[in-house]
Amino acid sequence: MKLKTEFALPLLDGESRIKNAPSVTLDNGKLCIPQHFLTYQHHHNSVEKIVLDIQYDDRYLIFVCDDNHQLYIQVGVIGVDNYKSTVDSKKLVYGRKWRIEPELPTSEIIQTAFLALKKAREHEVRELFRFHKQGKTTPFNTHHDLPLISQNAELIGIDANQNFQDLSAIKQTCRYIKYDDAMFECIKIDNIGEKWIVQLEVIPGIKTQLPELQKNKITLMLDVLSKNEFYHQLMDSLIRLSDRHVDESFTYQGVARFSRNMDVEKLAKLSNQIRKFNQKEHQEFSKNFVDTNYQVDQSRVPKLNDSQLSKKIRSQLSGFGQLDGILP
Repeated sequence: MKLKTEFALPLLDGESRIKNAPSVTLDNGKLCIPQHFLTYQHHHNSVEKIVLDIQYDDRYLIFVCDDNHQLYIQVGVIGVDNYKSTVDSKKLVYGRKWRIEPELPTSEIIQTAFLALKKAREHEVRELFRFHKQGKTTPFNTHHDLPLISQNAELIGIDANQNFQDLSAIKQTCRYIKYDDAMFECIKIDNIGEKWIVQLEVIPGIKTQLPELQKNKITLMLDVLSKNEFYHQLMDSLIRLSDRHVDESFTYQGVARFSRNMDVEKLAKLSNQIRKFNQKEHQEFSKNFVDTNYQVDQSRVPKLNDSQLSKKIRSQLSGFGQLDGILP
């Protein structure tokens, strides 16, 4: 790696170079200024420009908004209404708000959008998993009344004798499950050591929307051959499938950064290259670099007061003795 002080590729809106920051020459000969050599003052327009360069799936809309001068990203999802049976009954719903600090690096804003999409999709996944036994229910949805459950925990404890006896018992259980209008068929069970391997075939329905369910098989690894373990491992697998779809399909400026087609060792080499600089040769920048990072860290420190939660946090912190970093 070579460091140069001449100007590199143009910076994006909202980005500024730390005073005396050097440019880095990459192995392909291009000059760049790594993100940790920059400061950031993002605003509504700069975040919108970033989001415009993100592509995923037209059913998932990424909004950039502000609330009392606080920027945030929010995902809207267009999907079939779970409470209506017609194929054409579609609905737009909104996910949680993801705050964007002005000082956030551009890469972290992109990753915030990436995570927002994953979590919006996971929310959808959990609601699309339905039991069709004694009515339609969504046991993995995120809208259960947690205070009520915690006050009545005895109602949801695991019963004895939940273990499957054979393949037919799992097949019977699969008949009561629908996921995005798809069904599951158990095709094989293997016992390897202390683990059970269950292979399922996904059978899409006419209203199935999630592309990862088309012509797919799912392999579950169970610690115990029981209904409860089966349900949880199946849900975990469906979330992994969803996450993988975002990994492979989410692009920024046409590049699928989180795809498994990215070479991990080459990524590690690139990361190492742009994080090294000669502190003696760039002493003035080195000081500016440390000062800037400290200011950013200081701006993120939470404040404590006299509330019960603050007292609890102080008590937790005191148990660790002397700590580095900026304490609240």
